[in-house]
Amino acid sequence: MKYEVKNNEIIIPKCADFDIKQTLECGQVFRFKQTDFGYEVYSLNHKASIYCQQMHTIIKCDDVNYFINYFDLLTDYAKIKQELSKIKFVKDSIPFGEGIRILNQDPFETIISFLISQNNNIPRIKKIIENICLNYGDNCGTYFGFPTVNQLAKANKEFFTNIKCGYRDAYLFKTVQDIYNGFNISNVYNMTTVEANKYLTTLCGVGPKVADCILLFGYHKTDVFPTDTWIKKVYNELYPNQNKSATQIRDFFVNMFGDLAGYAQQYLFYAKREKNI
Repeated sequence: MKYEVKNNEIIIPKCADFDIKQTLECGQVFRFKQTDFGYEVYSLNHKASIYCQQMHTIIKCDDVNYFINYFDLLTDYAKIKQELSKIKFVKDSIPFGEGIRILNQDPFETIISFLISQNNNIPRIKKIIENICLNYGDNCGTYFGFPTVNQLAKANKEFFTNIKCGYRDAYLFKTVQDIYNGFNISNVYNMTTVEANKYLTTLCGVGPKVADCILLFGYHKTDVFPTDTWIKKVYNELYPNQNKSATQIRDFFVNMFGDLAGYAQQYLFYAKREKNI
């Protein structure tokens, strides 16, 4: 995708392969807010202000290279969509979210975020993460960064209870302590996706679906297919009366799409959700 860098800005001409609204609001990230000019996005200790203009999107940020990688700007999404469009039901879904890009997020931040996201709503998820940053992250001036493992390991279980994590408080406390005490989340990079999913599900509160989300959005392993109620609806409309489990549906679509499964999932998920709003 074409873009231009000027000082601390990334300038992206209007195109079908980048839509900041679709990218941020497809459920893969929670540390952002809408503004009068577009969006503000936070990742670790970094911040980007996204200005949505008629002919350009301008990303003004503290680290250009970080956000080129974060927004996955070096990946050719036009080619991915062309390949996926060979399958009609995906081709029909792509126009609803053709500007989605799969973000390259920090694994630890992603693990914590998706533990919080289970059976939760977006405003509440965002508020809990904000409180975690406010209490344990670095003060970056106008915002607080996401805490490191060492910083968040100082939190006790009561902290997670008090910020209204609900039953997830025990999951969060135990998972943070396990990672702090030696569970190596960097090992995931060197594993197959099947091995990585099993490895992550040994963390407290991480089931197969959450593990798939972590692998896709935190490790950019694209041969996964997070399967939630929206995806079940997609499958059941395509293949009615089969009564398949979430695991069976996930495996079916991974076998169908291979290394492009994660991209296909995002287009199908976004289209199904948009059609039903």
